[in-house]
Amino acid sequence: MKLSAKIVLTSALLIAPLAMANPYMSAVPFTSPRDAGIRGSAEVRTEARFSSNKSLASGKAKYRERTRGKLIEQRFDIEVEDANPGDSLAVFVNGNMYGTMIVNDLGVAELQFRTAEFIDDPGDGTPIPTEFPRTNPGATISVGDMSGTFQAR
Repeated sequence: MKLSAKIVLTSALLIAPLAMANPYMSAVPFTSPRDAGIRGSAEVRTEARFSSNKSLASGKAKYRERTRGKLIEQRFDIEVEDANPGDSLAVFVNGNMYGTMIVNDLGVAELQFRTAEFIDDPGDGTPIPTEFPRTNPGATISVGDMSGTFQAR
């Protein structure tokens, strides 16, 4: 198993217990507000980069939304590197908390949210919360003590 696959799997295993305790990370079924007729069919791609003033930690977050038939596919990925092993990093988007990442022994943490219908295996991520916002350019993210603003990509 490649190192990146181990990291994703480890991150998923660490996040799973949080998803049970945190209502923002619960596995909520796909609902009609995400229907293409309501949200439109334009593709959205944004990215935010961030770094810490207190350590060497840095990272990026990517958001993608597109129409597939009558469904909206959403993907949200965060990668942090050079963080302190064992640190717990709270993830906020536009001021609302959507989860926590635990930094592994290599100083890496990852979080992946996907629209439930597009998750093929456990390594693909956690179902995206139904209240997760569209991260248009200008949306904000903070991960631990780091923060950034989403830009079009």
